[in-house]
Amino acid sequence: MKLTTTTLVSVDGVMQGRGGPDEDRSGGFERGGWTTPLFDEETATYLYQVSGRADAFLFGRRTYEIFAGSWGAMADRATTPSQWR
Repeated sequence: MKLTTTTLVSVDGVMQGRGGPDEDRSGGFERGGWTTPLFDEETATYLYQVSGRADAFLFGRRTYEIFAGSWGAMADRATTPSQWR
């Protein structure tokens, strides 16, 4: 198994996941969700391909808590919309 990381980082060094405007306001950060408007079809295709090859995922606490509510909601990947495969 190999570890693969995907990191969203701005030119000035801001690292943050793809989330909404209130994703992470800690430390007075006021630009949460800055990656959302930049997320396009090419980015989606790349991330879905990387995720599809993963044997496992390692999440930070915040991401784990966000995703936890969705686990088990999709019974079969074969029946999911093509954009999620």
